[in-house]
Amino acid sequence: MINKPIKPVRVVGSALAVSLLASASAGHAFNLKVAGFIRQEMSYSIGSKNNPWQRGSPDIYEGGVGTLQNTASGDARAEAVWDGLRAQTAAALSLPAPANTDLPTTFSKPNLDKDNDWNLMATRAEIDFHMTFNENWTGFVKVRGYYLSDVQNTYTVPSSFEDGGDDNNFKVDLHGECASILEICDDDYMIDLPSAYLDYQNGPLWMRIGNQQIAWGESIFFRVMDVPNGLDLRRHSFLDTATEEYADERISSPAIRVSYNLNNDWEIEAYAQMFQPTVHPRVGSSYAFINSPYVVRNDIGFDSVDDQINVGMRLKGQIGDLGLTFIAVSRHNPDPIFKWGASNQTSMDAVFPGFSSQPFKVNSLAALENLGLLPGGGDFPAVGGKEGPRNGTTNSSDWMVGAALSGLDGVETLNVLANDFAFVGGFFQQAFIPAGMMPNADVANGIYVTNAEEAKLNIDTFLSLLGDVGADFIPTYASENIFGFGMNYIFYAEPDSLLDQLIVRFEMTYTPDRKWTNNGARKPITEDEWITGFALEKYHRLSPNFPATFFSFQWMHKSESDFVGHHLSTLGGTLDKGPSGGESKGGWDAIAFAFQQPSPSLKWRYDFSFLYDFNGSWLLQPGIRYKPSGDWTIETFATWMDSNDTGAALTPIDWTDEVTVRLTYQF
Repeated sequence: MINKPIKPVRVVGSALAVSLLASASAGHAFNLKVAGFIRQEMSYSIGSKNNPWQRGSPDIYEGGVGTLQNTASGDARAEAVWDGLRAQTAAALSLPAPANTDLPTTFSKPNLDKDNDWNLMATRAEIDFHMTFNENWTGFVKVRGYYLSDVQNTYTVPSSFEDGGDDNNFKVDLHGECASILEICDDDYMIDLPSAYLDYQNGPLWMRIGNQQIAWGESIFFRVMDVPNGLDLRRHSFLDTATEEYADERISSPAIRVSYNLNNDWEIEAYAQMFQPTVHPRVGSSYAFINSPYVVRNDIGFDSVDDQINVGMRLKGQIGDLGLTFIAVSRHNPDPIFKWGASNQTSMDAVFPGFSSQPFKVNSLAALENLGLLPGGGDFPAVGGKEGPRNGTTNSSDWMVGAALSGLDGVETLNVLANDFAFVGGFFQQAFIPAGMMPNADVANGIYVTNAEEAKLNIDTFLSLLGDVGADFIPTYASENIFGFGMNYIFYAEPDSLLDQLIVRFEMTYTPDRKWTNNGARKPITEDEWITGFALEKYHRLSPNFPATFFSFQWMHKSESDFVGHHLSTLGGTLDKGPSGGESKGGWDAIAFAFQQPSPSLKWRYDFSFLYDFNGSWLLQPGIRYKPSGDWTIETFATWMDSNDTGAALTPIDWTDEVTVRLTYQF
């Protein structure tokens, strides 16, 4: 089950096991408690939008699914480049001169739309083992199994850049093919140990050793000081009920965690933890939010940091009724920065000799076909010998809208590619600039295109010549230091009044020189970031006939990025313009409200959650929970999302309107 041996963990674990068994055999009572559940989870799509990342959504394409307009067609400059490069390539390859033809007026793209009735159909089982070895030592192991049924509509069209056929929901190329060190997985299932640790308690000293979550912070919706662990978004993204506080999404990691009570009021805690990155939904899965032509090369990005250790310290205490928390964390950020990659790509020398020997991922035979230099029609073998229609980036609308949804600048990304890949830069310099297609180019300063109109013309000409293109994204995990402060206070007033036992929470973090994706460039965006959160919580009895209602109101402010981690300067782009940015608004802000109301019998519970992003998106989630007995629970909740434009934080997933039902048997 352990894909990559971690010798220190194994050695420590073996020594502890021997000592615990010895103590148990010496007469100490050993106690084992087993509990768990099996659950069926189902999410039914109720929205009118389809997932745009599956490359068939009409929300992306102009002129209907599968038909994309070629803005270069009829442009005299582009037509001249087309004629010249066709003739040049034919001569270089000793092929017959092509017949005179104009640039095609449209691009054709296979319809890969997954218009699904169901987003999720999964079976989950969890078994918890609670162990007591002696008065000092306890242990806990959680075994989790998760099987995801294939509810996607047919998706068998192969791609030049990603294997078609069955969707890959869990394989990620981190530890072997799986996400964590204590996991086995395949396309449609995973089995892991999200918790596997030993606890030691001796007076003021407490220690936990093993695979674990470290949940810091005061917020439900927002993560401010909750920085030790990244997230695993492969199962249901982050669309479980908001009040579950990332319990299933927070990804565990082997760690040593030690706490010591200095006195009755103050506690100091420290941890050392194996680095474990955030895991995004896989390309092709129901909740994917990475474009299907792009392959995330975890095998390259993670290999450079898989032996790194994160460390953190927390001081927590009371001064009267005021609770205070201070944290300091040194870590590799689990949320990756993406840059363009060139590994395992196909050189274009055979098609366009002389531009560069540097590889660039594109289908050479498709390019020859597009140029009219191969006889016959139809599709030709793609990269790796796969055959069939190709699914790369096909035209400028494909490029610009996809970039905007991804939090990238479609114009600036072209300049990044030209500067980082000699083939692209050489192509632009030798063909497009002399033709006058980049009138404002300043190559010495790395500038090729300067506005959306130039970008669309050059993209469509480029793709007319080369065919569809894909790319590798290389994740990098930046090192950073985080300093945080939190406090909480309980107000007391007249019993049963709104202010009585009102809990006020505040937390703040400061990260100097935090880094973000910079349109795929090797040099990231780097700025200091402040994140603050404010919360009000209270149990209040609205009626003597009902138990107390739990209320929570929260606010979050981020100075440089949004809820999902996009830098504000990259947001707000469209097909016709680059990002407008969100920094001029003074940062990113959101509020959230939630309540839970049990019924008088406690068999029913009514939930409600709402999140509003001031950049123009919202999430609404009402729910009902029914527990007819101690063994069975039935719960359902609906999730609605919407956003105004690509400047809003929830835009990449605002298509995910659904109703979720969970049927659970506990034992």
